[in-house]
Amino acid sequence: MTILQAILLGVLQGLTEFIPISSTAHLTIAQYFLEIRDADIAHSFDAVLHLGTALALIVATWRLLAGIASEGVLAVTGRPPADETDRALLVPIVVGTIPGVLAGLFLLKRFESFRTLASIGVAMLVACVYFLVSERIGEARRSSERDLTRINLFDALMVGLAQAAAGLLPGLSRSGMTISTGRLRGLSREDATRFSFLLALPIILGAGAKALLDMRKEHGPSIGAAPLVAGFLASAVVGYIAVEFLLKYLRTHTLRPFAVYLAFLGIALVVASRFVS
Repeated sequence: MTILQAILLGVLQGLTEFIPISSTAHLTIAQYFLEIRDADIAHSFDAVLHLGTALALIVATWRLLAGIASEGVLAVTGRPPADETDRALLVPIVVGTIPGVLAGLFLLKRFESFRTLASIGVAMLVACVYFLVSERIGEARRSSERDLTRINLFDALMVGLAQAAAGLLPGLSRSGMTISTGRLRGLSREDATRFSFLLALPIILGAGAKALLDMRKEHGPSIGAAPLVAGFLASAVVGYIAVEFLLKYLRTHTLRPFAVYLAFLGIALVVASRFVS
């Protein structure tokens, strides 16, 4: 793998991990066309890219994360909350993370064989419909939207299940599916986005850490330090920009443009799969 390829994949990971168009799908497509066919190399490099985007998310949301961590300490020591929103998020974050963790541990290997152009295209079309439906229902319920102080455990479980599904099927964007599910559960678009990012952090960190451990156990082929560093930095920098952009964008805009993009790309991939071996 060259440094230029590493930077390209890092930029793609940083952009699509948070912009709701599916990072796994875009990386799979890019690696195919860049002719990176060694599964061990692709897997280990993906781990480094995930850690880069995890760093981006930590830097972009550090104030919110610090507040939640502080409330966790206060809760454990039996003291009253300093911030009601941060305290209200403690248990939902744990509940929402569980489905993704279980899916990653027990189901991911079984689903890796489904990473074909056709299956990615179909998943993108499913995500497109899901985005559009959630936006339609969310707008119809705008007058009764809830903020994060009123999120309940069933909300968290449903968003967590959406995140788990996205982690198993490339083409189902993790951020898009979780934000859309939050909208269906009555959260405002901005709060659904914040909760989506909070749930994403432990999953992204876990995915990166697990892949690195697997790489050490398997003693796979070495990529080289320079491409690894280049990919990590590219994914971290672009990931930070993507997080900041999406948090601001979804305050006043919908997921519809991303749904349209997924529709066109999904159709193109389904068609292309008939001609590409």
